[in-house]
Formats: sequence, structure tokens, C-alpha cells
Amino acid sequence: MVRICYESVIIGALLALSSAFPKPPRVINPLNPDDPIKLPSGVTKRVLIAGGGLAGLSAALELSERGYDVTIRESSDVIGGRLFAKPVVRLNRTFHVEHGFHGWFHNYHQFKDIRQRLDIDDHFKPWGAVDYIFRHYKPESIYSEGSYPFNLLGIIMRSPNLQMGDAVRSTLGLPDLIWFDHNTIYDKYDNLTLGEWAELKMIDKKFYEIIMQPSLSVTVNEREIISAAEMLMYMQLYFLSDPKADVREVTKKNYYSAVIEPWCKKLQSYGVKFDMNSPVKSFIIDEKTGMVIGEDSNPDEKYDHVVMATDLIGVHSVLNATLHKYKSNLNISAKLSTIINKISGLHLAPPYKVFRAWFDKQLNDSSPMILETPDFTPVNLIAQYHLLEDEFEKWANETGGSVIEFHLYTWKYGEVPDSEVWSIISPTVREIYPEIFDREFNMLAYHVNSFQNFPSFERGSHKYRPLSNFAAKSGFPNLALAGDWLHTEYPSALMERAVSTGREAANQLLLLDHVRQAALTVTSSHGPGLL
Repeated sequence: MVRICYESVIIGALLALSSAFPKPPRVINPLNPDDPIKLPSGVTKRVLIAGGGLAGLSAALELSERGYDVTIRESSDVIGGRLFAKPVVRLNRTFHVEHGFHGWFHNYHQFKDIRQRLDIDDHFKPWGAVDYIFRHYKPESIYSEGSYPFNLLGIIMRSPNLQMGDAVRSTLGLPDLIWFDHNTIYDKYDNLTLGEWAELKMIDKKFYEIIMQPSLSVTVNEREIISAAEMLMYMQLYFLSDPKADVREVTKKNYYSAVIEPWCKKLQSYGVKFDMNSPVKSFIIDEKTGMVIGEDSNPDEKYDHVVMATDLIGVHSVLNATLHKYKSNLNISAKLSTIINKISGLHLAPPYKVFRAWFDKQLNDSSPMILETPDFTPVNLIAQYHLLEDEFEKWANETGGSVIEFHLYTWKYGEVPDSEVWSIISPTVREIYPEIFDREFNMLAYHVNSFQNFPSFERGSHKYRPLSNFAAKSGFPNLALAGDWLHTEYPSALMERAVSTGREAANQLLLLDHVRQAALTVTSSHGPGLL
């Protein structure tokens, strides 16, 4: 009875927050609304986009729609960046295997717009509750339902692990969430890790480990060093900004068929050219005007604008090679050094692997489509692809087998042959899904992706993270940056940051040519607050 009365008081206090309202998305309108929406007839403007990932594809879509002659140079043999899917032959059959599993969230506003323009919304389906398994707590199935703040209250009330007191003991952290301010959060907390912030704010241990800490996994960063400011922004973007913020979708098809192929076909219909296996190694700069006019592998090709949409490795490589070439030109080298020095403190997250296996049996029906396993390093996420995508579903229906993907972030076992990965992770997999071993699943085939190309968002790195217009402000007005490693002046992350900065890059160039910019819809920079 005492506990019931105690919780009633707490619930009443939380319901008083009903005067707090999440802020709707805001629209960043064009700076030049009266300019024409396309290049004038007879005017040709050539654009080189270095990098065929999501940022480059996003910039290409905006520019080619407005009449620009766009060439995308991609260093690899696949388009789409971390959304690529390439054909692999397994079991005498061709499957498209992705970089790794991704979800599309409610607040992916630019990506929503792109999906509608590509007419591919029917390629997606809902992903319901998010399922977690922990070492020291009961499994959780977390979802947001109802209006704010009742949706947050419901998560606590439905939890088999949490009580209202756990949340109440964490109220010192509430102001940073309820009054979140994207304009000040990095100055306040980028010098702390999320764990240090939680300790400073005396966040309840159980509440932190169940509600907050699991979100660290999706960043592919080490939880011990990730910036508190970046993670508080994640909470605004993926949870607090809207009762539907954690609503997410997955594709019904592989990512190439669902997204990348229709995107490339749309771009090709606008005349975009794709040069594959064709890395940009360094830029050609007009020493009189300071404009970037080309790149060294094909010096006869001249461009009016350049978008650098490579990953962070490519950015460092291209800029340093360009600096070496122009080291005798004090003006150009000084401008390049400004950019290079700015990004000098940006590093890569640790290596990670994605292991996809074909088994002869299926997990029991109660096993979730996607399971997040934040306490079970090196395994961070398990996705059952025969429940996700049609080609794997078809194979599973024909054979009775399953296709299961294991995400292995912050890989600490060094360079090992693909054939040894399963032996390394199988003891951990046994803890999560013992039936794979108890029922003697046979692994029929496997595929391993290994990467170290994800940007680190470690504590203290924000001061090195530029905006998309930093190259222009450093003296190269026709050079724009795009990518998920950049900072935006509004909450964004992962795929949405990539496509948003791609649009920003296009807008920078459109403004130069007096062509109307594209509007951006973005998540509010402010938490719900109190009225």
C-alpha cells in the first residue's frame, strides 16, 4: 500500500509535465526563395561529387534535378556507402548482402522526402518494439505509445525491471533532456563521456543501464569514451523530440533493390554519370581564382563545383595529397591547412565486423526479428534476415533454414581470417541463443564484412567537427563538404546526417549560382521544456 501511494505521488508529479510539449520539426527555408528553381536554359554547370555514399547521392539528387551536369566518382565497386548491398554467391544461389542492418526512424525527415521522391515507401515495413536482452536484468521490449509525457511513463510502467523510483532518482539529469538545447549542449558536455555525465547527474544505475546505455551500441563507438553531448543529442533525435521519435521501419527487400537501385535510376534519368572504382586522389585548384576545378586522375575534365562526400579516411587523404602538391603556393596551402587542422582531431571508431550465417534450422517463434544485446560484447545486435527481406524469406521457406546476422562492434580480436570469426563469437552467441547449439544448428554458409570507416564521436572531438560549409569559409567557395562525420546545426545522426549534409552541400552551390535552394525539414533543436 505504501508503494502504491508513493508511486501515485510520483505519477501525479510526472503528469504535471503534460504542460510540456515536444516541439514540431522546423523547416529551414531557402535563403534565395525568389531565385529560379532550375538553371536557366542553355546554362551548363558541371559538378564533381567525390564519394557515392548517401551524402553524395543526396547532393546529386538536388543538383541534377535542378539541371546540373553531375559526375559521381566512387572509389569502390559498389554504390551506397554504408547502405550498399552487393551480390554474393552462397549455396549455389545469388543473394544481396548489405554492409549491415539499418533502421529508418520517424525523424529521418530528409530521408523521408527522398523516399517519397523515389516512390519507394512501399519498400518499407514497420519495426515494432525494440527488444533487448541483458546479463543482469530481465529482457525488455521497449516502445513509445501515447502522447508526451504518457509515452515515457508507459515505458517505465511496462518494464519488468524498472520502477518509478528508478526514474525519480535520476531527475538531476532531467533538465538536460527536457530543456535540451542543441546550440549549447556541446559546450556544456562534449568534454564528458556519457558515463561521466550520468555519474555527475547521479543517474540511477539500473535506469542508466536499461534506458540510456544501450543506445551507445548503434554509434559503433566505444562506450567508455563517447561524448555525452553527442548521446544527449541522440536522445533528443530518437526519443524525446516526438512521441513517435522511436518509431522505425525496415526494408522488405535488400537495400540495393529497396533504395539504392531506384535512387541511381532516378539520378541516371537526370543524366548523372557514375565512375566506379575511381577514387579521387587530389584536387586541381586554379591558382589565380582559388577555385577547385578538377582532380588529378583526369586533369582534362574541368568542373564548376566539387562536393567532397567521401568518408573521413578519404577526406584526410585527398586534402593532404592536395596540400603536398600546392605546398609552394602559400595562399592555397594556408587555406588547405585551415581545413586539415580543423579536422585533425577527428578519428575513426574501432574496427567492426558483420557476420551473416545461413543455418539449416530456425529459432523458435518467440525470438524477435531484431535483438539488441548491449551487454554481450562482441555481439551487439542479432537480426533474422529471413524475417526481414524477401529473398532470404523465400530461401528459408524452401529449405526450413534461417539467415541470421550478428553485428560485432568495437572488434578487439585483431585481424583474423573470416573462417575464425564464428569460433570467437560462438561462446557469446551460446549465452544469447543457446538453442542454436542445443538443437545443433548446422551452419551451411557465411559471409563476413569487416570495416574501420565509421567516425568516432569520442569525448572532446566536437571542436574538430566542421559544418558542411567550412571549406567555403576557409577560402574555397565552390567546395562543399558532406558526410555523417560532420556537425549539423540541428539534431541529426547516422543516415539522416549523411543525406542532410548532402542537401546542405547542394544548397551551398545552388546559392552561388542563384538557383533556389532546397528546404530542409529538421528535428527541433530544443527539448519539450515546460510551459
